[in-house]
Order: sequence, then C-alpha cells, then structure tokens
Amino acid sequence: MVTEAIPARVFALYKIVESKKGISRSELRGLMEPKEIYEGTSYFSAIMKAAEELKLIENKDNVVNLSDDMERLKTIEDFRRYVISILPDLSDGQFWRCTNIIVNMNEKIYEYSAIPDSNMLKYVSEKLGQTVNAPMIRGWRFWSQFLGFGLMNDMVFLPNAYVYLKDVLRLMNLEKKQEYTMSDFMARFMQYGRIMLPASTSEKNLNIAMSSALRELHDNGEIVLKSGSDQEMKWILYPSKELFNQPVSSVVYKGVKA
Repeated sequence: MVTEAIPARVFALYKIVESKKGISRSELRGLMEPKEIYEGTSYFSAIMKAAEELKLIENKDNVVNLSDDMERLKTIEDFRRYVISILPDLSDGQFWRCTNIIVNMNEKIYEYSAIPDSNMLKYVSEKLGQTVNAPMIRGWRFWSQFLGFGLMNDMVFLPNAYVYLKDVLRLMNLEKKQEYTMSDFMARFMQYGRIMLPASTSEKNLNIAMSSALRELHDNGEIVLKSGSDQEMKWILYPSKELFNQPVSSVVYKGVKA
C-alpha cells in the first residue's frame, strides 16, 4: 500500500525482466529510471519489492529473473488475472485485510467525502488494528481499481466488483449453460474471492460490491440469477429498489464477455 508501486509500473518491471532473462539489479533500475528523465525521487525499490511480493521475480545475488514457475503474462489483463489468482495467498497482508474492511462497509462508505478522509482512516485503522494513513490509502486505491473491486470518482470509492468478479468467474472454470446452486457457486467462488466476503458468511448476506457485480452480470446476460424454493441455499443480495432483488438460489453461467 504505497503510491510508488502502481500496477502499471510493476508490470513494466516484469516485462523488462521477462525480455532480459537475467538482469542485474543496477541495470534494471537504470531501465526503470533512465538518467535522462530521473529527477531524484526513486520509486524503484518499492516497485521491486511489490514484484517480489507478488512472486513475479526473484533476486539472487543481485541478478533478477522471473520466478521459476512464473507463467508468461502477455497483457496487463493477464497480469490482473494473475494477481487475483494469488490474492488468497496474501490474506494475512495489509492490502487484503484493508480491502476486506472497505468492501464490507456497504453504505457506510458514503458517509465519508473521500477515502483519505481522517474519519475514514480512523475507522479502517481501528478495524485493521494498525495505522492506515493517507499515502497508504492512496496507494490502495490504484490496486483496488485495477483489480476491479470498484470505481474511483476523484477520491471517492464506489463499490462494484464487476471487473473483479468476471476474472474470478474465469478462474472458477464454470461450464457454460450450466446451472449451479448458490451453495456450489459460492464454495467455488471462495477459493479465489474470499476477499469480497464478510468474516462470517453464516447469514449468507452479500455486500454492495458483490451484489452490484452479480446484478450487472445478470443484466448483461453473462449469468442468470434465479430465485427458487430452497431457502437453505439462498444468498441475499444487498437491497436495491430498481434491480433484481430476490434471494438467489442458483446461478446459470452463460459466459463472461471480453
């Protein structure tokens, strides 16, 4: 959660390492921060650290290579899906925990004028159990928008996990035209998407971010939400006056659009 290591910079570092097949740390830094444009403020260490934390690269004896089992990522969209796929491995980390708090604030998020609002920072810090300051939350916003947890309107976070959920659906390897009970669907979803759900799912209530995403997928014909008679399987969408508002008992997967 730093402003220097934004997704585009981390991906750029990855692509340089991929093309060089073994590059010294100093040469890599020179390519990331060319002397012609370097103005004295170095972002390199933060970017490098993020790439290592995401298991993209390995630095051994100041020689940087791709991680041994790292698949080749051709596009920034490939990079996003990769990061989403490994998020469960980072569930003890600050970013994961902070995201989980924010997406489960529901309408409380609208009480604050912006995410760096002092009262918002106080709320998140208390929930997290450690201090979150304005630069950290500004760093968080780059990744939260990139991964598709919601949209940013200036510095206001609007929770809608449509982009994120589309990539999770791809990772879930669902069969097209297949109907899945919500119990089955959510069990598969939790393998990758636990970050979007509250600490306790016993009441089967979905937050605004997830509910908005499911409704948008339904409206776009990418899934079909169904409300059947089996009460035990039903999950409750966050209330909306204008859109699909019944408890969901099953989902028909139609196929996400590009």
